[in-house]
This record gives sequence, structure tokens and C-alpha cells, in this order.
Amino acid sequence: MSISQSNKQALKNPWVLGIILFVLTFLTANAIFIYLAFESPPNLVDKNFYENGKNYEDIQAQIDAQKALGWTGSLFIPKTTRVNQSQSYEILIQGKNSTALSLDSVILKAYRPSDARADFTETMQNIKPGIYRAEISFHLPGRWLLVVEAKQGDKEFVLTKQVNIKP
Repeated sequence: MSISQSNKQALKNPWVLGIILFVLTFLTANAIFIYLAFESPPNLVDKNFYENGKNYEDIQAQIDAQKALGWTGSLFIPKTTRVNQSQSYEILIQGKNSTALSLDSVILKAYRPSDARADFTETMQNIKPGIYRAEISFHLPGRWLLVVEAKQGDKEFVLTKQVNIKP
């Protein structure tokens, strides 16, 4: 006998064979996803999550202190950004009433959410009062998070911006 809908044997009925094939495909796909999840875990996990959670109130106090400073900042990035191309990144930081600030240190940190091993830090140089510059070259394409930390004594200002680096 051949495979047909009128066949009473289960393994010769196309509906039963279709359901079995669907279940096997579903289980195989899930097994592959589970294997890939364990083989390459995401790098987006914070290694110090417990300490950061405990320090939440301290972090909120820092954010409130930064708002009380009244400082403003603008990060200027190149219009087109490419991999392995050294380009100039500038930040303008102003105090209350748009006064130029002379800061002790300005550091730019670049984080790649999909690969923590590619993260790097650059010290920005003072070009004019309130304007700081760094020449940066990204070695991997994709989305990066830029964090600028500016310090003047015990005062700290943090500015973040996302940038997309093309191949």
C-alpha cells in the first residue's frame, strides 16, 4: 500500500507523517538554539551586578549632584565613521551661564555591548577652554557606547552617546 489519506495505517497517512515531521523540526530547532545559547553566552552581563545594586542609592546621589552642578556638554562625532580610520572626537563642556570650564581630566570610554574585550579608554586633550579632543580609531564595526567622564576636583560630569561604526 502507498501513502494516502484513506490509508488506515498511521505511518502511511500523510497527516500523521506531517505532524511527526513538524514535531521533529520543532525539537531540532530548539536543541540548536539551546546549544548556541550555552556555547556563546551574551557579553552584556555586568560582572559586578551585586555591588552595583547595593550602590544604587550612591549612584542616584551622584546623578543628583551632577544635575546640581548645572554643567552641560555636547559630544561632536564625525559624520561618517569607519573601522580602522583615526578620527577626531570633540566635547564641549560648559558650566552655569555657558562659561568655559578648565577641567582636571576628561576621559572618553568606548564600550561595545556585544564584545566587552573590544572596550577601550582614551584621554582627551584640552584644545581651548571647555573644548577637549581625542583621536580615536575603532577596530570593530557595529554599535558602540561612548561615555565621557569629566572631573574637576571632586566634581564629576558624565555624558553618553551611541555611535554606529561602519565596516
